[in-house]
Amino acid sequence: MSITFTTHALNGTDGTHAGGVALRLCAGDTILAEGVTNVGGRLQCEIALDAVPRDGLILLHIDTEPYWRGRGVPRTGPQIVSGVTIRLDLPRTSGHHHVPVMLSPNAFSAWWSA
Repeated sequence: MSITFTTHALNGTDGTHAGGVALRLCAGDTILAEGVTNVGGRLQCEIALDAVPRDGLILLHIDTEPYWRGRGVPRTGPQIVSGVTIRLDLPRTSGHHHVPVMLSPNAFSAWWSA
């Protein structure tokens, strides 16, 4: 059995999809899944149910710096968020879990969706 985890990254500065953003799902130091969002800003991962820790705590790491640099936002400019880590309490049941994220050079927003 497995968990389907999806995300949809959006560029909060212009309302477009944030394609090419690297993400990792981790349990402690163990990488459960990783990938890069497609041109539509989406990524889907399958996680083996037995890989999810008993407490359900996983970390979603989003590497935003290369994305913003590729759009001409200098690291020394208005960007203060070079990466985002979100702690998730993932239920230990099979199914689909979706976490969309809205990114900007100096902020982010995320929510849990079905």
